[in-house]
Amino acid sequence: MISSHALSASVKSLIKTQSKATPNIGIYVKNLTKDKVIAEYNSLKKFIPASNQKIITTIASLELLGVDYKFKTIFFIPLAENESGEYVSNLYIDTKGDPTFTSSSLRKAISYFKKQGVKKINGNIFLNNQYYEDPFYNPNWKKSWVGLAWAPYISSIAIDSNLYKHKSSPDLLLTDNPLYLLGVKIGRELNRQGISFKGSIKIAHIPISKKLSPYKIKYEHESSDLINIVKIINKKSNNLYAEHVFKKLSANFLRERGSWISSSGLVSNFLVKNVGLAPKSFNISDGSGLSSKNNISPKAMVKLLEFITTREYYSRFSKTLPVAGVDGTLLRKFQRKPLHKNLRAKTGHIFGVSALSGFFNGKNGDLYAFSIIVNKHNYSIRTFIDRLLSEIYFF
Repeated sequence: MISSHALSASVKSLIKTQSKATPNIGIYVKNLTKDKVIAEYNSLKKFIPASNQKIITTIASLELLGVDYKFKTIFFIPLAENESGEYVSNLYIDTKGDPTFTSSSLRKAISYFKKQGVKKINGNIFLNNQYYEDPFYNPNWKKSWVGLAWAPYISSIAIDSNLYKHKSSPDLLLTDNPLYLLGVKIGRELNRQGISFKGSIKIAHIPISKKLSPYKIKYEHESSDLINIVKIINKKSNNLYAEHVFKKLSANFLRERGSWISSSGLVSNFLVKNVGLAPKSFNISDGSGLSSKNNISPKAMVKLLEFITTREYYSRFSKTLPVAGVDGTLLRKFQRKPLHKNLRAKTGHIFGVSALSGFFNGKNGDLYAFSIIVNKHNYSIRTFIDRLLSEIYFF
């Protein structure tokens, strides 16, 4: 059934025609300025959202962690050096899930130790890889995706997005062992900066920054503010970043190893208690949208979008969304007016799923929120979305 409160006959006809071509489509469009539902079709039915799931993840993380939250990676040596400037203790690295950590970040950390007079590390290097829980590959993702760059392993250790160069391929390859990749890069950087190290790189099965003190030298690497990480997640649809942020929620608030199950519960609780969604209007399985067990109704998605407009950081969040015809995953889409440079939305595409949810302003300046999701259909619905929202723009 097509429901509209004041739509033109042409829009009603457009929705009716599209619903015959793609019966598994859900539509919900609301004028937030006038608090009026403009169009809906299957709006209460739950659909797999694909990367529209990132809207849920990013809003929940900004609300729960804060827009200025930073990931930290801590390096420290707990004991003093001998007379020759050789550290007889170990170097400890407490990784806490920063997805933005890079070779440049590592270089700055090692450089700091060198400036403090460290010439040689006689012990071992211990990495805390216990911040996030196993498994590192979501069990609800397809096994055939293992090794693909957009379905990465999610551990508390990440460097250079877990990608590396190999002479056998012109492209960057995804590691299935982030710990090993970090270890290799640590060894190379120590050698490059003239710090001797002959020990082993090992996993520490304890939250080492809390257990080992006092320390002689400490260095903390901080990521950029969370709002900037969210911008990468939404603009580029970065799955690695989304899953790291997702697991961070349970690690941070439940004081346990971050996991998909625990974070799913936290986000679900947020959606029900903070946003006011009905528990049966959604299901959370991961942070990126790769899992087919994620689902949400278009009406629930729009209610979440409406919620974010009431927060003081709404304008900052809005700028993290791709802009039609300008950047991100909408760079080459909707390049004609009235949606060009006007529509700000998150795309979602995975096998048989196409979704678009976000905001646009009408001709009269009113703010609209919308969610359009189609399942079990492999063809683009961009033309339909363009025509539908353009019609509503002039309404």
